[in-house]
Amino acid sequence: MVNTTVAVFKVQASRNGEAFAALVERWAGILVSDGYGVYQRWVYGRQTCLAHLIRRARGLAERKEPDIAHFGRRVLAELQRLVHWAEAPPTAGAVQTCYARLIHLLDQYRARKDEAGKLARALERELGALWTFIVEEGVDPTNNRAERALRFATLCRKLIQGTYNAKGDRWVERMLSLRETCRLRGKPTFPVLVDAVTCYFNGQQPHVSWL
Repeated sequence: MVNTTVAVFKVQASRNGEAFAALVERWAGILVSDGYGVYQRWVYGRQTCLAHLIRRARGLAERKEPDIAHFGRRVLAELQRLVHWAEAPPTAGAVQTCYARLIHLLDQYRARKDEAGKLARALERELGALWTFIVEEGVDPTNNRAERALRFATLCRKLIQGTYNAKGDRWVERMLSLRETCRLRGKPTFPVLVDAVTCYFNGQQPHVSWL
């Protein structure tokens, strides 16, 4: 069976980033992503997804080990503060103070071999990409919007395990695109699909003014 996601974009999956490079070959925007190594090499500006880091910090905050839980709570508080800044932009002083707190906190934990140390080192690698949304207009602090758009497609792929041929690829890509477009426009998918099929058999153009 064919991996639908890969087949739709006409690229081959790889372990070292060729597929990602092919997808963004002609794009040079700011990338909002998790901490995957391939994305960390993006040279045009990147915002690391704070939601991913918040989930990791929350997991540590709930641990039974006091030191790890303390670190998790401290990191969680700082990251949540950053997210709030998307709605209420901070002063330069607030950013500098937050940065200083993070540096001091990471200095205390980066050498540890436990999960707190792993998160501290991950945050240290991502320090330059934590704040992009503050200085670049239109950049989100998380990639939640993209993940919500892909969630149904991801679940669908896991359930049906891909498709068997190119015809199946075309069907899946178009139906998923239609469903997500309808969701974003607040319209039910089925009536739109019925209208499109009816227009096709009547030799008419479907109604697309709602787009």
